[in-house]
Amino acid sequence: MCAIYLKQGAELVAMVEQPYDAESVLQQLLADYPGLLAGEEDEREGRDWLLVQREMGVAGEENGANRWSLDHLFIDQDGVPTLVEVKRSSDTRIRREVVGQMLDYAANASAFWNVATIHAAFEKRHTNADAAADALAKVLGPDADHEQFWSKVGEHLAAGRLRLVFVADEIPKELRRIVEFLNEQMQRTEVLALEVRQYVERGGDRLTLVPRLIGATQAAQIAKGTGGVTTRRKLTEADIRAGITASLPGDMGRRLLGLYEFLQSHGRASFGTASVTMWLGEDRDPAKSNPISLSVYRDGGVVLNWRFLFDRRSPDELDRLADLLSAMPALRESIDAARQSGYRAYTTLPAAAILASDEGLRDFERLLLEACRPSSQPTS
Repeated sequence: MCAIYLKQGAELVAMVEQPYDAESVLQQLLADYPGLLAGEEDEREGRDWLLVQREMGVAGEENGANRWSLDHLFIDQDGVPTLVEVKRSSDTRIRREVVGQMLDYAANASAFWNVATIHAAFEKRHTNADAAADALAKVLGPDADHEQFWSKVGEHLAAGRLRLVFVADEIPKELRRIVEFLNEQMQRTEVLALEVRQYVERGGDRLTLVPRLIGATQAAQIAKGTGGVTTRRKLTEADIRAGITASLPGDMGRRLLGLYEFLQSHGRASFGTASVTMWLGEDRDPAKSNPISLSVYRDGGVVLNWRFLFDRRSPDELDRLADLLSAMPALRESIDAARQSGYRAYTTLPAAAILASDEGLRDFERLLLEACRPSSQPTS
């Protein structure tokens, strides 16, 4: 078996390839970490997936009972249904039989599923409608139109615009050839294979996953042209800076860039297709972690993502964050609305409230740092 090496400080750790104990292990990894579906391809960094359901039923006739069960149904942020079937390389069905199986699923799903079926399956997987909306917002962003998203899902389904993904710990050459052929010949449906190799530390508990996407050949991209599955890239640092400068010229733009740099220096950034989400106050120690999530849009908008914080701050700490923000009179009305929603909303922070002066911006930054410090943690 081959190995890869993990460098941590002065230590070089050999990570040895190890087969999965069971197919269900790889299935669970995909359900927990849908980002694996992007493989290692840089151009797919902007793609996020929403898990609709595991073991999604597929009927063989209109209004008929489910005949098959698809391992996973995902939807990407553009509303494209993504059908995923998982096999271990030791399963001989992965060579050819799995292809016919997947085509059965795709043909019948396109014919007999509708957007209401998919939406109901997605909501059923969550405890309530609010939890489902939270999960969707984490993929689409806080300001996305959920109704428009589900409408796009229906349009893609009706047009047969799907993505089919075969997943295994190792993709055999027979399946690779079939996938590449199908992907080059099918204009509306994308056909891919994903290899996810697992490497473990001998005598330790560290684990490394190495995903590799197969089938996205140049010939396939040319064949699909504009009629295939759509893609959107994530924004870059340059996009954010240029957008802010264009949307808020002068001192307001300068201050928003200053806020953006402050957030970068005190937390982590997650770039999306419309905004960059900044996280402050995270810590590996749960007793010290008290996060705040702000999204900065390239058109100059700043949004506080209460929904992202609902299960990551205690009720007392949510109230404390609201109290601190309410200390700025221009924010009080927006924060009161968030309280009334039970902190299940997104609050757009008016530029005039936080960017009106250099002193006001510094006050806002100090407020954020104070809100990240758990109230039970003494000041240093």
